Amino acid sequence: MFSSIFTHNIIKIIYVNFHFLPFRQAIKFPIDIYGKLRVVGSSGKLCINGAIKPGMIKLGSQGRDMFPLDPVILDIRGTLCLNGSFYIGCGSTIRVESGASMSIGPKSRFGAQSILFCEDNIKIGSQVEGSWRCQLMDTDRHEIRDVNTGTVYPSHKPIVIGDNVWIGNNVCINKGTVIPDNTIVASNSFCNKDYSDVAPFSVLGGVPAKVVSSGKQRVW
Repeated sequence: MFSSIFTHNIIKIIYVNFHFLPFRQAIKFPIDIYGKLRVVGSSGKLCINGAIKPGMIKLGSQGRDMFPLDPVILDIRGTLCLNGSFYIGCGSTIRVESGASMSIGPKSRFGAQSILFCEDNIKIGSQVEGSWRCQLMDTDRHEIRDVNTGTVYPSHKPIVIGDNVWIGNNVCINKGTVIPDNTIVASNSFCNKDYSDVAPFSVLGGVPAKVVSSGKQRVW
């Protein structure tokens, strides 16, 4: 019992709730923090939509029995909207750049050492489950030029993840990716395009990812 109590970072729980949220929400302590937390940027907006419940947002809670207890990094300079309960594991990073927007649906969670990096727009649906070391980045952090034509390609493009999507461990989801509802993404895959036209209940896998199976559904 006491070891469970001491896994919670009381000081950071108080700071994050009252710094980012309106008082009427903060007083209910919806954001729970396990272990260490580094707040790198705090000039942005963190909003919670829907019914507010204590501990509905858990930072650092996932994977504590398997991974080093590295701090969660929270870097909010743009807008992060959480539309219900959300869990993310220890050693993970949530970064939303100035002018960018990230939205996460209810009952979504990501495992330890995951990276959610937003420079443009990332929309994650409801009940999206990512395993450990998932990486969602809507930016290359640099621009690429075609040396033959001189064309400079944009460095960022929105990511959209539908509802009831299961993402395996070590999956990389890059800018411009659209994953429809009820899709499974196999471990160690690389997604970098719009998959909206794939059949319902498909499995994506490979580098780059393509349909490797169909008619499969995660048992939630």
